[in-house]
Amino acid sequence: MGKKINFTKMNGTGNDFIIFDNRTGLFTGNESDYFKKICTRKFSVGADGILLVDGKEGNTISMSYFNNDGYEADMCGNGGRCVAQFVRDKNIIQSDSFIIKARDGMHTVSMKKDEVKLNLNPTSKITACLNLVRDRELKEGGYIEVGVPHYILFTNHIENIKVREEAPYYRNNEVFSRGVNVNFVHYLGNNQIQVRTYEQNVEDETLSCGTGCVASALISSNYFNITSPVHVITRGGELTVEFDESYKNVFLVGKAEVVYEGVVEY
Repeated sequence: MGKKINFTKMNGTGNDFIIFDNRTGLFTGNESDYFKKICTRKFSVGADGILLVDGKEGNTISMSYFNNDGYEADMCGNGGRCVAQFVRDKNIIQSDSFIIKARDGMHTVSMKKDEVKLNLNPTSKITACLNLVRDRELKEGGYIEVGVPHYILFTNHIENIKVREEAPYYRNNEVFSRGVNVNFVHYLGNNQIQVRTYEQNVEDETLSCGTGCVASALISSNYFNITSPVHVITRGGELTVEFDESYKNVFLVGKAEVVYEGVVEY
């Protein structure tokens, strides 16, 4: 018999995660096969990824994020919001304002009522004119990294996009040496956008992608000359992206909810 360990299942606008309190160092980060196994839907808990709360030092929480292929990624926006809610719910940290340390750097957090406001500054500038679009009904928005790489395509027919068929062409394009998450965006007017995201390493459309929402909002702001805040509608729910004119202070705002708690064998 393996060791029994507690976990919490959480979601941020439908982006779902298995969270472990890893402050005792049970996981080293090299458990890709195990992480992939428990993320497998129908055969195990099932999730878009794994979140480890690795430690606390003062007002800083350390986290690690693993996609459901079992391998670590630099950051996850909705995952970061779920970690923030988790450490407050578990009284690991008592303050409404603290810092999350991820592989891509430091992220400030502020908690207000039932919302989590997470700082997600872009780690690259917007790159446009890549000229990759092959469908006349799509328009290129550009490329930007928000911890992880994102490519934006604008469409006026977002519900008709066959994401699983269309996105891999861009996700696997040789232009993107690190691979890329592909976001289809419809500008609705009145500072509102609708987003559908195909995430690399998940290799599927997810109900929501936090960093994808930020990337989509910033490129939409640049393309359509709209101002903060931008209201983002995903298939899993709604988020808000706030930013300054220089994109140096960018925040993802929305709910992070507990689905259930349980025990798995390791």
